[in-house]
Amino acid sequence: MAYTPHDHDIAVQKLSNEVKTLHESKTPFRINHGSTNSTRVRAAGTPELNIAHLNNIISVDKYSKSAIVEPNVPLDKLVPATLKQGLLPPVVMEFPGITVGGGFSGASAESSSWREGLFDCSITSIEVILGNGETVRAEKGGDNADLFSMARCALGTLGVVTLLTVRLIEAKDFVEVTYHRTTSVKSTIDKVAELCEGEYEKETKMGQGGFDFIEGIQFSTTHGVVTTGRLAASASKPNTRVQRFDRGKDPWFYQHARGITADSGANTHVELVPTTSYLFRHDRGAFWSGDTFFSTFAIPNNAFFRWFFNPALTTRAVYKNMHANGGPETNIVQDLIIPKATAEEFANYVIDELGIWPLWVCPIGGKDQLRKHKLSKKEDLFINFGVWGTGPDSPPEFRRVNRRMESVLNRLRGMKVLYAYSFYTEDEFWSIYDKQRYLDARKKYHAEALPDIYEKVRRRESPAPVEEKDKPLGQRVLERLFKIWPFGGLIVGAMAWWGKFGE
Repeated sequence: MAYTPHDHDIAVQKLSNEVKTLHESKTPFRINHGSTNSTRVRAAGTPELNIAHLNNIISVDKYSKSAIVEPNVPLDKLVPATLKQGLLPPVVMEFPGITVGGGFSGASAESSSWREGLFDCSITSIEVILGNGETVRAEKGGDNADLFSMARCALGTLGVVTLLTVRLIEAKDFVEVTYHRTTSVKSTIDKVAELCEGEYEKETKMGQGGFDFIEGIQFSTTHGVVTTGRLAASASKPNTRVQRFDRGKDPWFYQHARGITADSGANTHVELVPTTSYLFRHDRGAFWSGDTFFSTFAIPNNAFFRWFFNPALTTRAVYKNMHANGGPETNIVQDLIIPKATAEEFANYVIDELGIWPLWVCPIGGKDQLRKHKLSKKEDLFINFGVWGTGPDSPPEFRRVNRRMESVLNRLRGMKVLYAYSFYTEDEFWSIYDKQRYLDARKKYHAEALPDIYEKVRRRESPAPVEEKDKPLGQRVLERLFKIWPFGGLIVGAMAWWGKFGE
């Protein structure tokens, strides 16, 4: 039986009653969504409001070009539903397991963000259970507009979002992707800016013939690639190759982009990619995080082993495994948004002091979109650097490196995307964000029982490791086997094929 708006209202009323009871007893609580694409580990011991069942699509309307969905609808459920109506969200994050609610409450960028802004700019209204149990609607530029504005990117700390309206655009069957070879960090950033600014001058909208998608990857100091894409019904030139990235036998996107631009003399390369395959092109291998798996277990990173370990190397599997093992610990997993004017200096800092490769270079702009996020009153274009790699093993050194990165970020007028840990002190954190405005909103909407945003993102000290002698025998044997080649890889492969990863 189809899930109806009435079913949704009943579910929300039950949650509203639970929140009201918690409010009356002054009991702090957290929201449990049932899944996460955050690298932060949830603190134990706090009562939880379980909203995992709010995972339904209420409607997709091709006339109003909008979808009404519950917060835990993942993108790989929403996108097929909208494509059936010939429509698509204007921003689709590259990880299919990211939910609509997570994209709204976090700060989520993708290769269409250069024009469309972050994902929350695609949301036009939300339904929210306030901290006192009252359910209200908040709309961009309409009723409770201040709540709508403050709830964006607030990590669910102003209320329980239970329904969202997503703006949609016309879709096409393919994305025509062009790969542009670059030869330095500066040339990659400059190329990205040049392409964005050229499209801004044309004032085109998505699907109207200009570029719809722009992103860059920097592989080394002398090798980068900027990819542009446009929604297309067919290729602009005959005999254009169709390329996919979603099947086990397909290449990982970043390896493919690196390979076809390896020749420094090559200028451009054009391919046709099915739309869904393009949107989730970074899912397999989790960008390039999957490389760590192969190096850890001394397994060749070739087509056969990428196929064999494919179930263990999707983003859902990577996040599930990471949280099962207590979080990223000494991995640096950060997205950092920098004004274009200081982007090269920040990239050079990452290269010189962290030595992390590759770097993701994703432009964020769209004129008024920046003002909505109050990143700057002067800048028109920002760069989201994805900095994902192995950090120092020593906890003190790991903290020092992260603290240094935050210091450089602040000096260069940047900001962190808060899906990841923050190492700021509380005073440092609130020197960056508007504490009084945030606290006023929490008081107005009775949200004090929810954790505040700093408490959610601050890095806590890791618990002391369990002594070897205190571990169960089976765990000790398994951990030792993991360290012996080739047993570690074989165990992961077996677990992958037996469905221990992903969903």
